[in-house]
Amino acid sequence: MSEDLQLAAKVHYSFLPDDYEDDRLDIAIDLRPLHTIGGDYCSILPLGKNRMLVCICDAVGHDVAAALFAARINTYVLTHAQADLIPCELVAGLNAYLCKRLAGTGVYATFYALLLDFESGTMTLSGAAHPPVLQLEKDQDRCKEWSSITTFLGIRDPMPLLCGSERLRLNAGDRFLLYSDGLIEVEDAEGQAFGTERLSGTLIAHRNLSGQVLNNAILMQAESYADNGFNDDVLLMSITIK
Repeated sequence: MSEDLQLAAKVHYSFLPDDYEDDRLDIAIDLRPLHTIGGDYCSILPLGKNRMLVCICDAVGHDVAAALFAARINTYVLTHAQADLIPCELVAGLNAYLCKRLAGTGVYATFYALLLDFESGTMTLSGAAHPPVLQLEKDQDRCKEWSSITTFLGIRDPMPLLCGSERLRLNAGDRFLLYSDGLIEVEDAEGQAFGTERLSGTLIAHRNLSGQVLNNAILMQAESYADNGFNDDVLLMSITIK
């Protein structure tokens, strides 16, 4: 492993957000790159006093090219996260930017944006080919899955499927999971994937936990299920509404 690559990884991941907590929510982040540097990334951006933007992306690949692609996504989000942001406009604008600036690289990405609005008590979700967000409501025994509506970013502009959003109420005690596909695609000795159903069951089983304790329990469950450990980058974000 070259010193240059280690330095590049240190610089790249220095922009990864820290865990976030205030009197309204708790967000915990865990990242396990498969190699020194990879294409999984996320953002946590307060938009004034009552709004919060949470984004996650997964650029195809596990190398420097994927990391640079993810970094450009992060830069775009940082520069376009305005107080009046609309998630679908962010998704469409990001896709147009990637297609214009990085066409021909052969790299593309999945993406998911969550806009939490504590003034209206709502969350707006918009996904682009990213694994579904899991929601576990307080006192419920099943998770809801909020699937992405549109396609991969960075392939075609305009996107073949228009961006769509879901809007739901925020309630104290609700839990949300955002994650990259490396978490659910890990396989056991028989080639069976961990999948969203087992991930949902793990969240339900550990519903009394939050923050890094919850993340650790989920990652341990997935890793113990795997025959040969994780074989892709894994990024996990858990959100607890207080």
